[in-house]
Amino acid sequence: MSDYKLLDSGNLKKLEKIGPYTISRPAFNAVWQAKLDEAIYNGADLVFTRGKNSIWKTKSKIDTWQITVDDLLLKLKLTDFGHIGFFPEHLFLCKKIKNYLKNKNDLNILNLFAYTGMATCFAAKSGAKVTHVDASKPSILWAKENSQLNNISTNSVRWILDDAMKFMRREVKRGSKYDGIILDPPSFGRGAKGEIFNIEESIFELLELCKKSLKDDFLFLIFSCHTPGFTKVVMENLMDGILDKKTDLFIDEMTIPSDTGLNLPSGFYAIWENL
Repeated sequence: MSDYKLLDSGNLKKLEKIGPYTISRPAFNAVWQAKLDEAIYNGADLVFTRGKNSIWKTKSKIDTWQITVDDLLLKLKLTDFGHIGFFPEHLFLCKKIKNYLKNKNDLNILNLFAYTGMATCFAAKSGAKVTHVDASKPSILWAKENSQLNNISTNSVRWILDDAMKFMRREVKRGSKYDGIILDPPSFGRGAKGEIFNIEESIFELLELCKKSLKDDFLFLIFSCHTPGFTKVVMENLMDGILDKKTDLFIDEMTIPSDTGLNLPSGFYAIWENL
């Protein structure tokens, strides 16, 4: 069951149905011709326009709402960046995590740049102990709400407000080990104390730190990326520097499938398996 549909894309926009609302937002890689009329996009319940003054136009006052994706409840709300707390291109990866954890007990999973916690909730509902790391206090509070919506035990998730790089350096020094690691780093970000994260400068060290924090019999490392220029070849070259030959690597494009048949590309992912 899912309350999400990509209705159409094109003309640098995407039109989605998310719960009870139709939403029109920019999609700068949707350079093709949209199948639906511009009037349908402009008539959506929620329209986000990006520019000097990025704004939401709504037909009525909207605070928050909830949707169900694959039996998971998520709280959504409008943000100044055009995000709503849910990235549908990650749903495929979350289902993979759910499958990895099936019929397994007492696994420790690390979720870096964990945002509003969809992957955290999928892993915790599958029985894992999750360490959820994000540098934004509002995002962690939002993720905690999602956890509560899904009746996840307070003992199942360890909430960490910290810069991901600093946290991982300490984890390596402590000798902490995980069965699986999930990371979805931004192109640019600031840590909890103003630390700067630039993906081009930091990603290789971060992946090396993640490798050192995986158990010998680890299950997976999932690395997703929305940064322009991080193509399949870039992801392959990055992962080549940390791979063990005994493991399997899968790299592909993240896409959002559409009812119109025009799937929307949304970055790339790499899955490093050791099953």
